[in-house]
Amino acid sequence: MRVHLVGVAGTGMGQLASLLKDAGHDVSGSDVSFDPPMGPALEAAGIRCVPGWKAENITPELDLVVIGNAIRKDNVEAVQAESLGLERTSMSAALRARFLEGRRPLVVTGTHGKTTTSAMCSWILEASGLEPGFFIGGLPKNFGGGARLGATRRKLVGGSAKPAPFVVEGDEYDAVFWHKAPKFLDYVDASSTVIITSVEHDHIDIYPTDAIYEAQFVKLVETIGEDGLIVCDARDKRAREIVSKHAKARVAFYALDGDDTGDVTPTWLGAMAPADAGSQPFDLFLGGSSGGLGQNGRGAGGG
Repeated sequence: MRVHLVGVAGTGMGQLASLLKDAGHDVSGSDVSFDPPMGPALEAAGIRCVPGWKAENITPELDLVVIGNAIRKDNVEAVQAESLGLERTSMSAALRARFLEGRRPLVVTGTHGKTTTSAMCSWILEASGLEPGFFIGGLPKNFGGGARLGATRRKLVGGSAKPAPFVVEGDEYDAVFWHKAPKFLDYVDASSTVIITSVEHDHIDIYPTDAIYEAQFVKLVETIGEDGLIVCDARDKRAREIVSKHAKARVAFYALDGDDTGDVTPTWLGAMAPADAGSQPFDLFLGGSSGGLGQNGRGAGGG
């Protein structure tokens, strides 16, 4: 396909452009500026970067126009795409339709720590030989970029195969001007695996009160059914209360030794050991027993 992204220099839109390019599509994108780190990353990925908004950037030959969530409905390129009757979509809807179908998404959500946690999960899956795809709103040091197609299927013993994992950083900001709902709702279904790192009032331009903001996470939790899994930081009071009250899915809480976890007993508990040069060892416990990572349950954590 020929695909054009309006607002391509945002971290999420830039990663989507990279995925589309790697999938074999002809990709261009426009934005007001192409500053580091996304500008150089887009150019290195072979994305045609067009400065400024111009109606002539949107031509009838385009198969798909992706509109970023920072783009207003009166943007000249958004108006041109609609007037030409071209197929339009949001970043989150394009990611779901083009890259998550047939995969096993691991969706990382929360007010804080999404990028770091997404990068850590991707690296753990990579080190385990599972060849994950990923979509991260940043440029992790352990990979060449913040997005990768990864394997679509992974072989099991005996020759059978199952869907391969795909890590998604799931933002709670709205998707696009015609769909004012959190992007993370586009990534999940009843059988999804979701991590919730924290819930603290943010994005007051679209969620003016605590209650409205927290309601988005309630919707997320209630979307996940009995076949899904919610992994939640037990230290975060709002997150654990939302999950405890609304979850239908299996829940695994996590915390560090000494954290105040209210009336929740963490499923996974990390106990920090004396730091080594360049690393932070820890003992990992599952339900009160050692998690068995390496000798004596000791895991080499990255922080």
